[in-house]
Amino acid sequence: MRSSVAIASVVSLAMISAAHAEMPHYDVERYCTEIASLGGSMSQMMLQSCYTQEQTAYNALKPRWDSLPEAMRTYCDQIAAVGGGGSYMMLESCVKQEESAASSNTGFHFKR
Repeated sequence: MRSSVAIASVVSLAMISAAHAEMPHYDVERYCTEIASLGGSMSQMMLQSCYTQEQTAYNALKPRWDSLPEAMRTYCDQIAAVGGGGSYMMLESCVKQEESAASSNTGFHFKR
């Protein structure tokens, strides 16, 4: 009896984990430092702006990440992680563009 309860618990936990898609983990500090240092010296204004934009994008995506289609999450994560660091601002932009394109494509009819 105990083994069937343990198995059911493990299966339930696996189903819950599979249903919950975790947000990608990007190194925002590294990414923003690289952006703020592009001119050769560190720009504190660019660093702060980058941090703010990254946090805003993360906060906007986090509550709805699970509801996005898996293919979109995977594709946009790959786009946002180009170059190695990853950017939540790029991730959010990709998601918005994919959603916009998906809604535009539903009414498309090729004409000859």
